[in-house]
Amino acid sequence: MVAATSATFEEDLDFVAQPEADAAQPNPIAALFRAMRARWLGVAALAAVLGPVFAIVGYFAGVQLYESQAILRVFPQESNILYSTGEASVLKTFDSFVKAETSFVASHPVMNRSAQDLLAMRPELEGLKGTDLAKSVQIKRSDSLIVLTTLSKDADFATQKLEAVIQSYLALKAEAEEVRTSVRLSELREREAELVGRLDALHADQLEIGGEFGLSALAKAHIEKIAQIEALASRKAEVAATLAALQNSTGKSSADTSDQEIMRATLLDRAMADLNFQRAKLLADLEGVQAEYAGRTNMRLERLVTAKLQEISVIEKAMADRREQIRVLGQTGALTDVTDQGNEVTVEEIQSLFDKVAAQLETARDEARDLNRRRIGLDRVENEVKEVVELLDETRRALEVISLEYGRALPGYAVVMSPPSNTAKPAKDTRKMLMAGGMLGGVMLALILGLLRAFTEKRIRFAETLVPVERRLPVLQVSRENEHDAHAADLLRNELQLKSLRKPRLVGMAPVLAVTGFAGYDTIDLARSLAQSFARARMNTLLIDADIAHAAEASKAEGWRDVLEGAGVMPRQADREGWLWELSAGVGSHANDRTVSAPMIRAAISQAARSYDVVVVSTGCIQGRLASKFVLSASDVGVVVVNPTDKRADVFQQIDSLEELPRNGSVAVLRNAWANDPWLVVQT
Repeated sequence: MVAATSATFEEDLDFVAQPEADAAQPNPIAALFRAMRARWLGVAALAAVLGPVFAIVGYFAGVQLYESQAILRVFPQESNILYSTGEASVLKTFDSFVKAETSFVASHPVMNRSAQDLLAMRPELEGLKGTDLAKSVQIKRSDSLIVLTTLSKDADFATQKLEAVIQSYLALKAEAEEVRTSVRLSELREREAELVGRLDALHADQLEIGGEFGLSALAKAHIEKIAQIEALASRKAEVAATLAALQNSTGKSSADTSDQEIMRATLLDRAMADLNFQRAKLLADLEGVQAEYAGRTNMRLERLVTAKLQEISVIEKAMADRREQIRVLGQTGALTDVTDQGNEVTVEEIQSLFDKVAAQLETARDEARDLNRRRIGLDRVENEVKEVVELLDETRRALEVISLEYGRALPGYAVVMSPPSNTAKPAKDTRKMLMAGGMLGGVMLALILGLLRAFTEKRIRFAETLVPVERRLPVLQVSRENEHDAHAADLLRNELQLKSLRKPRLVGMAPVLAVTGFAGYDTIDLARSLAQSFARARMNTLLIDADIAHAAEASKAEGWRDVLEGAGVMPRQADREGWLWELSAGVGSHANDRTVSAPMIRAAISQAARSYDVVVVSTGCIQGRLASKFVLSASDVGVVVVNPTDKRADVFQQIDSLEELPRNGSVAVLRNAWANDPWLVVQT
C-alpha cells in the first residue's frame, strides 16, 4: 500500500512552470514606485513632521523688505538734441555721456562717500563699506534717465541710502567740474605768463643783436659790403697781376706796356662776365619768389623782394664801374704812366699797394661776416617773436572761451527728477516664500530620505525581489499567514504535488521534502504544518526534526540524533488517525557538523522513505550548517522559507546550493508577506 501511495504521489507531481518574466526594458518610474512600495506612509509621516518644522524656520528666517526708488535725469546742453538734430554724432556723444554718468553713479568714489555719510547718520552701521552699499543699490539706465532702486528691512534706511548716493554723486560731480575748470584756467594762465616773459626776452635779444639796425638795414649793409669785397678782390687781383709782371721783368718800368694793358682788359672783361651772371641769377631768384607768393602780401615777402632788388642794384653799379674802367683804360693805354721819359714804378711800391688792398679786403670780409651773423640772428629772433605772439593770442582766446563757456564743457548735466520714495507697505515679503520653500523642502527631504533608504535596502521585503533568480529558485507561494496556518499549508501541499521531478524516485521510495530557511530561522513549525496537511490528505507522513542546532535536552525522547549515532529509534504517532508520525531531534549529544557525513544522512533518510508516503524534514538554517546541506542533498525537493526581513544577500548567496543539492531543485515560500506585496493576488 505504501508503494502504491508513493507511486500515486509521484504521478501527481506534474508541475506547470510559471511564465517567464517580461523581457521588456525596465521602466525607471515603475522601479521607483516599486522601491517606494510600503514606504509612502512612513514618508508621509516624516514629511508631516519635517514640513511644518522647516516652514516655521523659513517663516522666522524671512524678512519684509521695503523698496525705495529715485530717478536722475540727464539733460543735453544743446536744445532739441533728443528729438531732431542733423548730426548723429552729437546724439551719440550725448548717449555716451549718459552711460558715463550711470557708471559714475555706481562708481567706488560715490559709494564710499555715501557709506561715510550713512555712518555719520547711523553709527550702529559700523563696518559698512562702499562695496556693501553698491551691492544693495541697483542702478539702471533708461534712455536719459538713471533709475536707482534699493531694498531694506527698514523703510527709512532705504530712503537714506538713495539720498546719500544722490548727494554724493552731485557733490563729486560739482567738485570734479570745479577742479577741471580751475586746472584748465590755471594751466592757461601759467602758459600766458610764460609766453609774455619769453616775448620780453626775445625783444631784448632783438635789441641786443640788431642794435641801431633793423633787419632790412642789415641786409642792405651786408649787400653793400659784399659789393665792396668784390671790388677789393678785383683790385687785389689786378695789383697781384701787375706785381707778378714787374717781378718777371728787369725790375724797371720799361716792360712792354701793351701786354699789361691786354691783361687788365682781360681781367675787367672777366669781372664784367661774372657780374652779369650774378645779376641774371638774382633776377631769376626774384621772379621765382614773386611767382611763389603771387596774390599774397606779407612783411617777409616785401623784405625779401627789397633785398633782392638792392643786391641787383649793387651789381649793376659794379658793372657800371667796370665799364668806366675799361673806357679809361682804352683812353690812357696803361695802368700807370710808364714812358721812356716818365718816372719808374718800383716793385716795393706795387708790393705796398698789394698789402694795403689785401688788408682792406680782410677787414671788409670780417665786417661782412659780422653783418651776416647779426642778420641771421635777428631773423631767427623775429621768427620766434612771431610764433610767440601767435601762441599768446591763442592762449588768450582759450582763456576767454573757458571764462565765457564755464559749465558747458560737457554734453549735458544731471538733475534729480524724482527724490527717493518712502513707502509704508513692504515691496517684498520673503517670509511667505521661505515658509512655502521650507514646507516643500521638508517634504522633499522626507522623500529623499525615503528613496535613499529604499535604494539602500538590504532586505527581501517583497516576493518580486527574487525575480532575478526565479528560474533557479521559483517562488511557489506568497502568503500573509505565518508558519502555523493550515490553509496556507494545504495550498503549499497542492503546489508541491504539481512540481515535476527531474529525477524520479524508484518505486516504493517516498518523496522527501526538506524545509530550510535563513538567518537562524526555525523551520520546524512550517515543516509540521506541511506534514499535517499531507496527513489530512490521508497520506502516511513522517516528520523529521533534522535541525541538529536544537539543544539536545530540548527533546525528552530519542530521535534524529540517536539515529545518526546508530541507535534504533521508532517514530512516535503524532495524531489520532495514525497518518502523521514524528521523529524528534533526539537526545544524542555527539551528532554535529563535525561528526555527521553525507552517507550517514542519506542512509537514514532512505530507510525512512521506504515506510511512508511522504517524508518532511526540517533542516533549520542553511547558512553555515553542513548537516543541513547533507539533508538537502538527500532530499527530492527543497522548500526554502523566506521572510520579508531576510537579507537579500543571504538568499542570493545560497542560490547555487539550493539549486544543486536537492535532486529536483528547490522552491521558495514567502510567509508573513506584507499586505501590499504585488504577488499576493497572483500567487494566493
